[in-house]
Amino acid sequence: MNPVNPAAPGSPAAPGSPAGSATRAGSATRAGSATPAAPALAVRGLSVAYGDMVAVHDATFSIAAGEACAITGPNGNGKSSLLMGIAGLIRRRGRVEIFGAVAPSGDVRWAARHGLTLVPERRQLYPGLSALDNIMLGCYCWTSSLRRARNSRPFGTAIDLFPELKGQLRQQAGTLSGGQQQMVAIMRGLASDPKILAVDEPCLGLAEAVARRVYAALAEIHEAGTTLIVVEEAPKRALTICNRRVEVRNGVVLDTP
Repeated sequence: MNPVNPAAPGSPAAPGSPAGSATRAGSATRAGSATPAAPALAVRGLSVAYGDMVAVHDATFSIAAGEACAITGPNGNGKSSLLMGIAGLIRRRGRVEIFGAVAPSGDVRWAARHGLTLVPERRQLYPGLSALDNIMLGCYCWTSSLRRARNSRPFGTAIDLFPELKGQLRQQAGTLSGGQQQMVAIMRGLASDPKILAVDEPCLGLAEAVARRVYAALAEIHEAGTTLIVVEEAPKRALTICNRRVEVRNGVVLDTP
């Protein structure tokens, strides 16, 4: 995988004027015909291929706002391809909606700006930049101002997520341990102020104690209201914080309650 900057979304305002929307919503509710809220993520007929090799075939599932969903399955069965297709890192067929808005294929910037942030497999940090600068990059999709980013709530929340790392934030990311790099990658994702945070194999190659710390942080992010997607080869760990899972086997998605 090529290094990417998993830019992160801002929070676009809901369409329609507040007064008009409130009046219409009230009328609809009184009439008993209120429109149900769109899911955080809706995937319909999504397929991903690399040349003639099909990695994901006709995936269909949805994730409700505020839900924590695990995407599980054996290694090499299409979990990461599914997530990258959804996030726009690779081209795909099919339909993806983020909070009701249709996502164009292969446009990671659009997905990030509409609420979906991906923490990619193997972190994909910039090793020559400091950990702090890597985290700051998460703010880039909603501001190009360093001052605004440094003083923002999302950046402050990200920095506070792993207080044990504050002494290493000015260190080059490439000199950090694998566990510390994973923490930085999650902090970068959180700095984007995501509505949906998707984390691909967050514990790959980590010691058990570090893996537990990473999962505690993911649980904290979810408890704060962020919709969470976790890709894991083994479902047991993921289901400690996720309330449902989507299983991928041989490129076919099985939506498991």
